[in-house]
Amino acid sequence: MIVLGCGVGFVFAVAALAISVVSFPLLLDRHVGVPVAIATSVEVLRRNPRVVLTWGAVVAFGLALGAVPMLLGLIVVLPVLGHATWHLYRRAVG
Repeated sequence: MIVLGCGVGFVFAVAALAISVVSFPLLLDRHVGVPVAIATSVEVLRRNPRVVLTWGAVVAFGLALGAVPMLLGLIVVLPVLGHATWHLYRRAVG
């Protein structure tokens, strides 16, 4: 049951990453609709799966590390991840 639950959670996490990896910055940066932003995000994952999945692992590790000291580490981790995500978006969509 634990293995199945972790597998299903992993599938949901990859789906959320595929939908949102560049769609949120794209919606903020350009005047596009949600379907276009999601399609662009999925296309970035399709073209660069290793980079996007590595980025997802970095984000997960950073959030877990920031949550350890009573969530106070998130004060540092979240702005760093946000800034890095913006640069990833600019490089991927450019």
